[in-house]
Amino acid sequence: MRVLLAPDKFKGSLSAQDVAATIKRAIHSVDPRIEVDQFPIADGGEGTAAILAQHLAATRQSTETVDAIGRPIEAESFIGDGVAMLDMSAASGLWRIICSERDPMRATTFGTGIQIRQLRDAQVPRILLGLGGSATNDAGLGMAAALGYKFFTSKGEPVFPNPSRIRDIAAIEPPENLNFPECVGLSDVETKLTGPNGATHTFGPQKGLTPPMVEQLDRDFSELVLGIEKQLGTNFADVPRAGAAGGLGYGIMTFLAGKLVSGFEYLAESAKLREHVIAADVVVTGEGKLDNQTLQGKGPFGVAALARTCGKPVYVVAGSIEPSEKLAQHFTKMASLVNESTSLAEALRDPEGVLYQRARALFEN
Repeated sequence: MRVLLAPDKFKGSLSAQDVAATIKRAIHSVDPRIEVDQFPIADGGEGTAAILAQHLAATRQSTETVDAIGRPIEAESFIGDGVAMLDMSAASGLWRIICSERDPMRATTFGTGIQIRQLRDAQVPRILLGLGGSATNDAGLGMAAALGYKFFTSKGEPVFPNPSRIRDIAAIEPPENLNFPECVGLSDVETKLTGPNGATHTFGPQKGLTPPMVEQLDRDFSELVLGIEKQLGTNFADVPRAGAAGGLGYGIMTFLAGKLVSGFEYLAESAKLREHVIAADVVVTGEGKLDNQTLQGKGPFGVAALARTCGKPVYVVAGSIEPSEKLAQHFTKMASLVNESTSLAEALRDPEGVLYQRARALFEN
């Protein structure tokens, strides 16, 4: 018997690599003769660059930049065979800022822009950019500023484009050098930039935006988009994934002439996941929370869909599972760390131990 392990991370507790290693131990405790193929996945969220680097044999590097509120930091990226892999969360992620310091009205993607600038200066021709875990809601304007775009008020005064100054921007001056690397944004959501289902309304509150801030900032971005369209000739606000990472998807298309794709689909194709699925008898996937959002392009849904086309049973283990017939129909077996006998607090205290138990149960029965 050959089992393919293709889990995503359990956000906040276990990396995808740790999840795969723990499930492998559990399987071998049941039957050490089972062959196990570990293929950790990502879908554009935090950890995507490291997963891509693992599959594509890229080398880690650390560079000096700033976090979302401007503090000096070092952030990682990966280089391999003419392509750089980078998570926007490496510099501009919510994980870097404790709750009491979060200020979404001044948080920007400037630090991510610095990393892109460094890669351009190193003459890297292509960048893969994971768009998850952002502390920002600036539509990529901070990134643009780091890359040489200049923003001005109606009086010609320079503006640093954090969200609190969006309404003051009346003019944009592109840099003289527009020779940027090809940039591909990898996303696990299809959110657009503006509107009631856009980036600000959907993700702004979890970054600290109050309801009045959400309403005002969404209006500011709607107006800014029209101004950018007049000056630069493009309007990507309604493109799916434009709202990823607080609108950084929009910024990639607008300021870098880049494109946006499904993070999972890109990983699956570039790392040849289908070949691994075909070689397996059973496929196991997982993530921290399995709910209806999983069906909107998250990694475990992609794994399940691929396994189904190859005629393979697919098991899923997750931190928690939302009761849903739509979800259940995509998986042969399902196991949740949180259940009638294990509370969320208990699962969080020992996620590896509980995962081990649940994975054993999947292969004992």
